[in-house]
Amino acid sequence: MIRIQSGRFKGRSLPLPDPGKVRPSSGKLRSAVLNMLQNDLPGAVFWDLFAGSGAVGLEAFSRGAGEVLFLEKDPGLVRDLSAWIKKEIPEEASRLHPVCGDLSFFPGWKGPLPDILFADPPYGYTQWPSLLNALFENGILTHNFIMVLEYHRKDSLPWESLPHWGCRILSHHIYGESGVSLLLPSLR
Repeated sequence: MIRIQSGRFKGRSLPLPDPGKVRPSSGKLRSAVLNMLQNDLPGAVFWDLFAGSGAVGLEAFSRGAGEVLFLEKDPGLVRDLSAWIKKEIPEEASRLHPVCGDLSFFPGWKGPLPDILFADPPYGYTQWPSLLNALFENGILTHNFIMVLEYHRKDSLPWESLPHWGCRILSHHIYGESGVSLLLPSLR
């Protein structure tokens, strides 16, 4: 089981998805990332990309995010997350949005834009340039965004393209096999 570690829903368990389908962020990593974001979470629109179990987005919501969009391409995982929300916290369902989709989701998006965006694709993900380009080129990011990327520490990311996208790295961290980078707009 995966447990929400802090905030309003501390201690609530999420069902553990099939390990062949997802690699949930560790509790240590979730806590560390959300501790870094704590001052920015209250009321924020938080997007959890490659949401899997939804643990990161739910933890952010538990700590004060105002609204969470969970983007996941596996319809079964989206169904499971939707069912958990309706069963465990139905009074909050209007602010939690599990969505089945991938990179094709971004063009034409008309809903709330993320203040904080967390992207945690599978280790060895080769579409980082396409993902980041889709976010930056489709107007998904606000002028004051925070982006958190989780990846295998040996994965290659397109760091050289960040200035082109008007973005800079605030910090890098390593947690076991995972790398975590916080990105901000260049002018922030």
